[in-house]
Amino acid sequence: MTLFKCFSCCQRLPYIQEERDCLLAPVDPPSAVTLDFETAGPNAVLLKNGLRICGNGAARSTAAINQDKAYFEAKVQSTGRWAVGLCLSEASLDNVSTLGKDEFSCVIREDSGIWCKGNMLAELKEPVEEGDVIGITYDHVQMSIMVNGMSIPLLSKPSNQPIFGVAGPKGTLYPVFGVAENAVLDAGFSARHFHYFPPAGDFDEILYEKELLR
Repeated sequence: MTLFKCFSCCQRLPYIQEERDCLLAPVDPPSAVTLDFETAGPNAVLLKNGLRICGNGAARSTAAINQDKAYFEAKVQSTGRWAVGLCLSEASLDNVSTLGKDEFSCVIREDSGIWCKGNMLAELKEPVEEGDVIGITYDHVQMSIMVNGMSIPLLSKPSNQPIFGVAGPKGTLYPVFGVAENAVLDAGFSARHFHYFPPAGDFDEILYEKELLR
């Protein structure tokens, strides 16, 4: 990551005080799940100890979803083109445009459409706006969407019938975040970074497999 890329990301945000406070804040423990620097797209920029993505590209989490019911969040700090959801390790992270359009990922996009394996399966009734917090739940059967702590029904396509989730790709899945055109997303994988409580029904933060075995 070049110094120019880092500064250009920060300059898009009116959160300079937040960035300064971030530098002074305690660093998360080494076991904390973050966005993965090693597999991120070459033009994606990861800040805030791997919990903010800007630039142009995508990144997945350092841990796959190993538990039966998982929950994570994405806050839209700055709007643009973005995507948040789930992906297999085979998904390309070079460009946000491929997320949901390939056979390896299932995401909600900035236009409120839910794209999975190349098809738009559903959309939110209301658009996601700058400042909103998107919650993603996954129970190894379907991916569901929350906005600002509220479960949001989806309108299936093309029937426009209400549904509460869509089936994701089969296999070992990772949370994935993608951005372009000035979008900035903040990731929350653990309770200390959540803005809202996970929904009832044993949904929990993303954990490494070794933590689940303790």
